Parts: sequence; structure tokens; C-alpha cells
Amino acid sequence: MYSKETFLLIRKILTEAGVVSLSQLAGLEEELKYQEFNSYQDVENFLLKKKLITEEELLSAYSKYFKIPSIDLNKEKPSSDVLSLIPVSLLTKHILLPLRREEDTLSLALRDPFDISILEELKIITNLEIKPYLAKREDILKGIKEYYGLGAEAVEELVESPPSYPPKTLKSKEEVESLVEDSSLVSYVNQLLEEAYQKRATDIHIEPFSDKLRIRFRIDGFLYETKTPPQMKRLHSALITRFKVMANLNISEKRKPQDGRCRVKIKGQDIDLRLSTFPTLFGEGLSIRLLSKGSLMLEISQLGFSSEDLEKVKSLLAKPNGMVLVTGPTGCGKTTTLYSFLNYLNDSRINIVTLEDPIEYQLEGINQIQINPKIGFTFAEGLRSVLRQDPDVIMVGEIRDLETAEIAVRSALTGHLLFSTLHTNNSLSTITRLLDLGIEAYLLADTLRGVVAQRLIRLICNNCKEEQEINPELLESLGIREKKTFFKGRGCKDCYNTGYRGRTGIFELLVVDSEISSLIVKRASLEDILKKAKLLGFKTLKEDGLIKAEQGFTSLDEVIRVCEEV
Repeated sequence: MYSKETFLLIRKILTEAGVVSLSQLAGLEEELKYQEFNSYQDVENFLLKKKLITEEELLSAYSKYFKIPSIDLNKEKPSSDVLSLIPVSLLTKHILLPLRREEDTLSLALRDPFDISILEELKIITNLEIKPYLAKREDILKGIKEYYGLGAEAVEELVESPPSYPPKTLKSKEEVESLVEDSSLVSYVNQLLEEAYQKRATDIHIEPFSDKLRIRFRIDGFLYETKTPPQMKRLHSALITRFKVMANLNISEKRKPQDGRCRVKIKGQDIDLRLSTFPTLFGEGLSIRLLSKGSLMLEISQLGFSSEDLEKVKSLLAKPNGMVLVTGPTGCGKTTTLYSFLNYLNDSRINIVTLEDPIEYQLEGINQIQINPKIGFTFAEGLRSVLRQDPDVIMVGEIRDLETAEIAVRSALTGHLLFSTLHTNNSLSTITRLLDLGIEAYLLADTLRGVVAQRLIRLICNNCKEEQEINPELLESLGIREKKTFFKGRGCKDCYNTGYRGRTGIFELLVVDSEISSLIVKRASLEDILKKAKLLGFKTLKEDGLIKAEQGFTSLDEVIRVCEEV
């Protein structure tokens, strides 16, 4: 049952401040009988959950009652000379943030004005008078992370009682397991993975240098350094070893690169981690790719195709045979596009087989085969084997050489629908690339059904989106002569001040019909093929990007950045 005294005091504070009325609270009396309030925070959470008050209203009421001024931490930055005065463990436990020192007084942001005992404790620890200010919980926790570094409390605990590294001193498997299961180390790794997941990072880079350990997240294609506690360098070996054990790698091998993978649950989601260690001048580095089903298993309508191109793609996927290729540089989303194609076609009446290196994600109902060149099991060898398994649809991770290309073409000729990727800048140069590899023009014309060239482009953050003035000369250079409105992101906390949040694809879709097939057989120039494709509604990557900029999805600057080399 609930503590009536606790509730009555909160009620008194809120009603006296005019934040909530007695009649509003009276309506909750029946429900309150079944609540258990062990602290003032329990009462707060109950009222906040019921949406009777906001946190701003709550702090305003507390400010009046306790006569403690409020402060906006988005406008107030702590002084560097006060950050070391209080242990991080106390800051995170009591939700506090030191702000500044003025002679013998320390200004401090806190969330809980009922926690009087901590103010007395801090007075003893710092030997200073404490001047409290009220601030939002989220802002204080954000400040702790920003000024002390990610997982600072766990790092502080580890430094105070560090594990006995290096691992080569361990004598048994049990000792290793005990070492890497240290609660503080596990806590730090969990915080690191959660932070990366919340920020939508696709990769984590852990890089040692002479004086620090740098941790960076790749978000929307760009790397951003995350603040780490200064003591982190001392825990470098412990951190790498923890990840090695998670991925079942050799913890004593530091001279050679190692690759591994494992699965973790973050915020209720299963996330696959692909890990790669590498030796550097200052110790082992680690790269971690985060793979979630949601990021790889998009519906084809979510990839970013225009409505016209989406219908053309569906038409290509309905073909009974032939070859459909997806092209572009590393990291442009080719795997996601291929997985979306396979997911669209996935049916118990169809036998779908993939050859991948590595298998990015497990697809239910699809036979996936891992290529292993070290033992001679290449794409070409795997493709020969797959053809004996009665497939309807085949996905080959990449066409790298003439042998693989020839078998792929033969597969497409003999009644199979084949998907693969190729590293070319645009869709038209794919034709030249395959001809240069040695594929006969008439075979290519008979089997190639379509080519999708793509890039990933950042989307403007909807929270800070605003109109952008564009230089008329730039518009002229891009071939834009009509008056149009373009947008940009100003930068805010939702997008980490980048102005962008999330990415989508821009595409160049070449559908190979009978007329273009004839041009391929004649080995016509790419200019001639482009002219014919334009008559069929073909758009270049830049043209598709400009359309998305005109529609307000992205900025002109982003289109120019992504398409400058196309």
C-alpha cells in the first residue's frame, strides 16, 4: 500500500503552487489505494505517468516550496575546475552536477530537493558550502555523460580496483571468465552498446593512442567521437578482452587481426555484433558493426524509390529469369536493397539460395551459404554448387571476377533469377565493366534485366528543419532554373547538431528492354545507351537526389556532397 504521508506532502506542494487542483487529485484516490510509494520519486513518477503534471511544472512547484532556484542546463555549462570535486558514483546515484565555485561556495544542480542528506555529505567531501539549483533529470544525466564521459561511474570503479591485466597472466578458463564478468566492466560495455544503439550508430571504433583511448560512433555515414573518461586509457586491455570473450576470440593473440561475431539484446532488440580486432602501434584496436534486423529488413517501399521506379523494380522482381545487379561503393546500402528484394520474393513455393561473405543477417525461410575463400570455397565454386540445388532465385554477394560473372550469366540463362552486386560508379558503367571482364555482349544482352545504382543520402532533421537561401549561381550550375524552395537542418539535440537525422537511398534504375539489349549487342557507346534510357524515364543519381531536395527530404549541400564523383 502507499505511504499517505509521502503523497500528502507532494499534494500540498503542488496545490499551493497552483500546478494541480485538489479535485484533480481526488479523482485518483481509488487508484492510489493500490499503489506502493516508497519515496517521493515514486509519487512523482505516478503523477507524471498520469500526465497530471509536467516535469517543468513539478520543478517550478519545488522551487517555490523549497526556495531553491531553477536552472536551465542547456544554457549553463559547468566550470572545468569543479568536475573533479565529487566522485562520479555520487553524481549518478543522486542525480547531481557541479556547476561552478565562487570562493568557498560550490553551486550544484540537483533533481531531488528532498535528498537533504546528500548536501551535508557533499559539504564534508568538498569542504565547501553547497548552493543548490533545481534542474531536469534528463539534463543532469546528459551533463554527466557529456562532461565526465560515457560510463564514467563504471570506469571510476574499475580504476579504483582494476582487474589483473594483461590476460596472459591468467592460468585457467575460470579465471578469464571471472575477469571479464567484472560487474563494472560489463556495465561499461553495456552502456557503450546502448549509447551506440540509441544514437543509431552503425559502427563503433575503439582506437588506442599514446595518451588516450578514442571511441567513435559512425552515425549516418560520419564518424563522431564520444566523450570518454580520462582514465579510460588504463582500461584499454580490459575493454578489448571483454569484447573478445563475447565473440569467442583468442584473448592472448594480439599480433594478428581477428574477426568474430556475437548477438546481444539492447533495449529489447536482438542486435548482431560483427567484431574485427587489429594491431596498432599503441595496442589493439577494435571495430564493431552493429546489425539489427530492422536496419537490414526494410520493405522495398521504404528504400527510397520514387513511385515510378518502385513499380519498375517490382516488374523486375517478377521476371522468371535473368540478372538484376545492384551497384555502388562500399557502405552505400547494397546489402539492405538485396535483402529487401529477397524478402519481397520470399515464399514457401520458391527456393531462394544466397551466397554471402559474410552473412549479414539470418533470413527466415531462405537458404544462406557462407563463402570461405581460405578453403577454396569462392563465389564461383559456391555458385556451381548452388545450381545443383534446384534454386528459383539466387543471390550472389558480389561479382568479383570473370569466373563468377560467367557462371552468373549462365545461371540467368538457364531459368534462374539472379541478384548480385558490383562495384561501379553508376548503372551504365556496369555494362562496360561486365564486357571488360570478358562477358560476351550477346550473352549480357540476353540475361541482364536491370541495374540499380545507389547511394545513401542524409535526411534533414524534422525538429530543426528550416528554409535555406541558395546562391542563384549554384542553382544555375545544377540546371535548376525555376524558383524552388529548399531546406536545411539548423542543428539541434535530436540530430546532435548536424542538421540531419537518418538516411534514405537515391537511385539510378536502368531497365534493360529490347532496344537497350540491341545497343548492348552492338557495343554502342554509353552516350547512346543513356539517350535511349532517358526516353524511357531514366534518372541519374544526381537527378534523383535533386528531386528529393526539392521535396524537402534532404539539402542541396548533401546532394552535391554525395553525387560529386558520380
